[in-house]
Amino acid sequence: MRTYRCSSVQTVLAAALLVATTAAASAHTIHVDQTGGGDYLTIQGGIDAAAYGDTVLVAPGTYYEHLYMGPTADGVTLLSEAGPESTIIDNEGASYYSVIHCENVGPDTRIEGFAITGGDSYEWGGGIRADDADVRIASCTITACRALRMEGGGIGSTDSSIQVSGCWIEGNRAGDGGGIGVWGGEAIIKENTIIGNAADSFVGNQTGGGIYISCNHTEITDNSIEGNSALDGGGILDLGGDDTSITDNRIVGNTAGYHGGGIALCNSVCLATGNIIADNHAGMWGGGGASVRGGQSATPPQFLNNVFFGNTNEGSKCAIWVWFSGSTPIFNNNFFADNTTYEVLVSSTPSADTIDFTGNWWGTEDPDEIALKIRDCNDDPALLWCIDFSDWCTDASCDGQVTSVEDPPEAAPVSWGRIKSLYR
Repeated sequence: MRTYRCSSVQTVLAAALLVATTAAASAHTIHVDQTGGGDYLTIQGGIDAAAYGDTVLVAPGTYYEHLYMGPTADGVTLLSEAGPESTIIDNEGASYYSVIHCENVGPDTRIEGFAITGGDSYEWGGGIRADDADVRIASCTITACRALRMEGGGIGSTDSSIQVSGCWIEGNRAGDGGGIGVWGGEAIIKENTIIGNAADSFVGNQTGGGIYISCNHTEITDNSIEGNSALDGGGILDLGGDDTSITDNRIVGNTAGYHGGGIALCNSVCLATGNIIADNHAGMWGGGGASVRGGQSATPPQFLNNVFFGNTNEGSKCAIWVWFSGSTPIFNNNFFADNTTYEVLVSSTPSADTIDFTGNWWGTEDPDEIALKIRDCNDDPALLWCIDFSDWCTDASCDGQVTSVEDPPEAAPVSWGRIKSLYR
C-alpha cells in the first residue's frame, strides 16, 4: 500500500498550481484577418498555430474554408470579433467536407460567433462534426448544410459531449437530425432556434427533423423548434436515450410523415415538462403532438405540465399516440385543447394495462365529454390498454401545475393567435 507524507502532498499541489498558472499566463490571442491585418490570413492557419488556452480571434469577412480542430487544438477557443452577421465560414459545397471538424478535443474547446454554411458531410455533421470530442458551440448561425448518410445536418456528434447554446440552426438536411444529430455520449442543447430543417435523405432513416438523439444523457431546454420535418419525429426524435430531459421548449409547426409530429419517443427514458407543443402534424400513423413507442426500460417516460394545442394527425387522428410494452408512460398535469378528433389513442399492445393520465385539463369538466376525447379499451376490445383520467383538472391551469400557462383562459383557446397571447 502506498503512503504519502503531508509534505509530499503539499509539493504535488504546489507543482499543479504552478503548471496551471504558467498555462494561463502563456495563453495567447492569435489574430486572423484575410485582409492582412492579423497574424494569419486563414482561420486554419490560426488554428494550426494555437496551443491549449489560446484564442483564435477572427476578423469580419467570408472565409472559404473547411476547418479541422484535432488534438493539437484541444482547449482552443475559436472566436469571431464581430459575430455571425459579419463573420462567415463557407465550405462552398465542397463534397464530403464538414465546415468544422472537431476530433479528440476536451471541454475547454469552444466555437463562438460564426455564420457556418455550405457543409456537405458524407457521414455526420455537415456544419460542425464532433468525433470523440468535448466542444462548446455558442452564438453561431448554421444554415444550408447537409449530412448525407447519418445524423446532424447542422451539427452532428458521435461519442462526444457537446453543448450548443444561443445558436440559429436553419435549413439544414440529414439522414437523421436535420438540425442536430447526436449518437452516443452526451448533449446539452439550450436556448437555440432550430427552424426549417429536414431529415429527408433516402440514405438515412429520415428521423428527427429538428433534433435526433440516441445517447446517454441529453438536456433539451428552452429552445424554439419550429417548422422541421421528418418521417418520424418532426420536431424531436429520441431513439433509446438513457436519460433525456425535454424542458420549457416551444415545439411548433413540425411535421412527421409517420409518427410524432412534435416529439417521437422510441424505447427512451425521457422526462418532458413545461413545453408548448402546438400545431404539429403527423401523417399515416399517429401522434400529431407526440408518439410514445417501445418500453424496454424499467423507467417510464413522463410528460408533465405541458401544453398540447392544435395538433393534427391524418392516420389515427390523435394528439398523443401510445404503443407500449414494459413500464407504462405517465401523462400528468398537462393541458389538452383543440387537437384533432382524439386527444389520446392507445394502439396495439401485447397485454392489458392502465396508463396514468390523471390530473390533466381536457378542455371540459364533464367526464363524459373527456371520455369522447380518448380512444382506448373502452372503445375497442382489441385495444387492451385503458386510460385512467380520474382526478382531472377543473380549470385550464390544473390548479397552477401547468407551468407553461401564465394566465389560464376561461375556455379552451380556439386559435393559434389566441394561444400565443395566453402562454409564455
